[in-house]
Amino acid sequence: MGRGLKLKLNFDDHVVIQKYLSENSLVESNLTSFNNFVERRMQEIVDEISENIEQDEVEIKLGKINIQKPNVVESDGSTTSITPAEARIRNLTYSAPLFLEISIKQDGQVENQEVEIGRIPIMVKSKPCNLLGMSKEELESNYMDPEDPGGYFIVNGNERIMIMTEDLAANQPFIENIKGKLTLRLFSSRGAYRIPITITESNEGIIEVSFSRFKNIPAIVLMKALGMLKESDIAKNIDKETDSVIVNLYEYAKVSSSEEAMMMIAEKTSVQGTKKEILDRIKQRLDSYLLPHIGLKKEKRVDKAITLCKLIKQFLIFKENPNLKVDKDHYANKRVRLSGDLLADLFRVNLNILVRDIKYSLQKTLKRKKFYSIKTIAKSTLFSHRIKSAIATGSWIGEKKGITQNMDKTNHLSIISQLQKVSSTLPGEQTNFMARTLHPTHFGRFCPVETPEGTEIGLRKNLSIMARISSRLVMDEENIVKELEKSGLNKENGGLDVFFNGMFIGGVSNYKKFISEIREKRRQQRLPEELSIRHNKELDIIVIYGDTGRVLRPLIVVDNGIARLTDEHIEKIKKDEMKWGDLIKQGIVEYLDASEEENAFIALNNSELIAEHTHMEIDRVAFLGPITSLVSFGNHDQSSRLIRGSKTQKQGLGLYSANYLVRIDTDVSLLHYPQQPIVRSFVYDAMNVYPSGQNVVVAVMTYEGYNMEDAIVVNKSSVDRGFGRSTFFRPYTSVELNYAGGLADEILIPTKDIAGYRTEDSYRYLEDDGIVYPEANLKAGEVVIGKVSPPKFLSEAKDINIRAKKESSSVIRQEEKGIIDGVFITLDEEGNKIVQVRTRDPRIPELGDKFSTAHGQKGVIGAIVPEENIPFTSRGIRPDVIFNPHGIPGRMTVGYLLELMTGKIGCLKGEIMNGTSFEKIEVNKLENELKGLGFRYDGKETMYNGITGRMMEAKIYIGDMYYMKLKYMVSNKMHARASGKVALLTRQPIEGRSRGGALRLGEMEQQALVAHGASLLLKERYDSDKVVIHICSKCGALGVKDTLRNKTYCPVCNSTEIEDVEVSYAFKLLAEELLGLHIATGFELKNKYEE
Repeated sequence: MGRGLKLKLNFDDHVVIQKYLSENSLVESNLTSFNNFVERRMQEIVDEISENIEQDEVEIKLGKINIQKPNVVESDGSTTSITPAEARIRNLTYSAPLFLEISIKQDGQVENQEVEIGRIPIMVKSKPCNLLGMSKEELESNYMDPEDPGGYFIVNGNERIMIMTEDLAANQPFIENIKGKLTLRLFSSRGAYRIPITITESNEGIIEVSFSRFKNIPAIVLMKALGMLKESDIAKNIDKETDSVIVNLYEYAKVSSSEEAMMMIAEKTSVQGTKKEILDRIKQRLDSYLLPHIGLKKEKRVDKAITLCKLIKQFLIFKENPNLKVDKDHYANKRVRLSGDLLADLFRVNLNILVRDIKYSLQKTLKRKKFYSIKTIAKSTLFSHRIKSAIATGSWIGEKKGITQNMDKTNHLSIISQLQKVSSTLPGEQTNFMARTLHPTHFGRFCPVETPEGTEIGLRKNLSIMARISSRLVMDEENIVKELEKSGLNKENGGLDVFFNGMFIGGVSNYKKFISEIREKRRQQRLPEELSIRHNKELDIIVIYGDTGRVLRPLIVVDNGIARLTDEHIEKIKKDEMKWGDLIKQGIVEYLDASEEENAFIALNNSELIAEHTHMEIDRVAFLGPITSLVSFGNHDQSSRLIRGSKTQKQGLGLYSANYLVRIDTDVSLLHYPQQPIVRSFVYDAMNVYPSGQNVVVAVMTYEGYNMEDAIVVNKSSVDRGFGRSTFFRPYTSVELNYAGGLADEILIPTKDIAGYRTEDSYRYLEDDGIVYPEANLKAGEVVIGKVSPPKFLSEAKDINIRAKKESSSVIRQEEKGIIDGVFITLDEEGNKIVQVRTRDPRIPELGDKFSTAHGQKGVIGAIVPEENIPFTSRGIRPDVIFNPHGIPGRMTVGYLLELMTGKIGCLKGEIMNGTSFEKIEVNKLENELKGLGFRYDGKETMYNGITGRMMEAKIYIGDMYYMKLKYMVSNKMHARASGKVALLTRQPIEGRSRGGALRLGEMEQQALVAHGASLLLKERYDSDKVVIHICSKCGALGVKDTLRNKTYCPVCNSTEIEDVEVSYAFKLLAEELLGLHIATGFELKNKYEE
């Protein structure tokens, strides 16, 4: 904020959301998920695997798992604590060791040891992180940015973000018509198990169940196999007296025992063996693969049969009512998988592999009659490598790709947005229209604006500003059920069926009283605040959810048309006498998921409240994401512009991190003079956003044709005074690696006898240690870090001396330059010397550089005009930017015009102006304010031509606007070359600026050159791979040159009448490849000088 600029904003309407943002991190859900994984999930997975280990001569038991604080094992074997800043600069993985108690019993002897089973990367600012609990001063002393949100991993020095993944909810029935057949599908999930179960009806009217390898098993037979033998019990639990139920019960009435039912299943599924083996196998599959979320023990078989009855009841309801449909895109039917869930899958698989390897090693040692210690057998390096590799590459189990991504460090907002991203598992190439479109249940949970354009549209979403994702409940299921029983839950049948996390738990007679009591208990903290309860009116059942991954949003509770949030509460929040957590504890605000919201009637604001309302929205902008909510007057812009506006806000250069001087980042830029916007949303201050733009005076007019097609004209003096100036940073890294046979890299100034030695001038900036000195100004091709390496292959050595060296220095990239900004010399964990050099390249705005506003009005610089030629107002004000008025009507960005006018008033009054979306804005008041300040009411002014000095006939709209310089700069894109590398196969120039490649001229470019009358240029342009081929003048086949006999002949007709012809090598390659396909190619020769 500028000196003397007053912050006079009335944000009383936004007190609650401001308190929320000041006390809660936008990445809190991810941190909570990781903390839960470390504190509870890991131990549960260990216990689960320990129970399922097959015991033989050697018994293995797994005990308590323990995670330590992040550290690093140095090359000398010592262990030291590590911070994220050190991990970044030393290219280390910010990880902590895992210790597991392993007990081995052999021949009556028991050995217990706590063994290090590997290392696991630690999420920055999670509970195991060394930064936890540090003050702002302590964070700064550890070279950390105090505003760093955390929620990411550091692997090999790179920051990796784990993207939240959207998936269909488990343990929940989906009923739909598949190929004209009504089908109930349910994905029963328990830990590693995720078993699909389907219920269908055969043509004969038999209800059939399929799961695992069991296909089309009659439902009645299955229930009898589970122990529900009486038809009366089955009918009572299905609770649906239809012809279909009677037919099914009558068909299998003769099956009188579980064993008989199991043998019928065995016949249908071709399970073979003795009767005992068959029964054991069927029992094992029923326990493990049928509805595993209910349990895996035989005691749970009857519970499974009851739940199966209830599923059949739902199936029959849908059969009777063909109009009923399950909306898969409803967010009650979706779950979001966070870092803890994804890591749990990875941890389970790798721990199973480790246990299997330990068991195999023990069996080997037993045969040899030798017994090694557990520490020797448990190989921790493989476990660590697998987990580290998955996070480093994003390749997950189940052949999933892109689970983790490199952090986008363009600016602070791009980091926040990436941490809030939710990605669908659906492929972008498929249409999936309904999955992409906005669903009503997205309101308040996902930003309706922020999504990428193109194939990923709608599949990549961002959480809304107040949305959070449910985590593990603090109360266990048993205690929750006890509390439900106190409110009227009856474990026997009767009344409405009640399901908890997809499992039938009983019935209730007075469901309205039951639901009301449960909600009140939740508000009183007697039940978890994330528990949800809903009356499903279509199926007439009560569903209760407490699972993870549900997207929740906070709402104010309303009683009889009166909101529980009062003026008294708001005053207490303003005075900081009340916290966000107090609103939850006192039952004033509660979290609802998409399922429970179906039973809610929500008012948008206080003035709309009536007696029937149950809840009220907290804020008008709470349904937007953090990025979109920053757009000033966003509700006055077209939606397509807002999509682009939210995208450009993440591309604007600014301050991406306050500790940029002590870190080495790839391809980042820094704006020299960032400013806070004069017109801004209250969210900007509440989020404490790092600025990424500048306030400039904008005139909306055409100027000499240089600002058509979205181009802008920029005042040269504004550039001279610092408008749009930035610095581009480029890192160069070199490591002294050690190789087998005592060979090693050396960082030094290469000598002339080294293979690949460059010119002497290339090394002129290197000091004695082979490293460039700070503030040296280098250009393309000059050496930054001098280095020599041993040859990789014997053929590379000039002589038999195996110690021959080759040049492998790091040099400034092609078409780049830079001033040495910083040199960092460290050691990696293996003791290898790492030299990292950061160059800076000052970037002054030039023609073609891209600029944009938050309204999606983006364009490149079309002209940089001297100040004396820029139009000026009667007060002598010359605009910094001239914007084309033709960009307004078609795009309908009214918010742009409002920001210009409001920014003008803010500049004249020296105040920050409120530009929050959906705020009531009266243009009349703005006009009167301008008039009172001595300006025209409509924001227009008389302007004079800067060249001629004549007054312009039209009045020009002029005001203040927040402009961002985007990361797309001409100096990063500009590329040309004369000659250089060619591809080995085609002999054509390689592609890509970074590889020193050429610009490709394709078919369209060829036609454009012909259209412009430059056809003679084509021969030169398209002859980059010119070659002389031999063609037989008799048969037209390709000739062959025999260099030994110095003879050229035709291999087809043996003729020696051969002509040499110049063609493209790619054409010759095509002809030869066709020959390989047994397609003969013949050429007809003519004299080009004859007609």
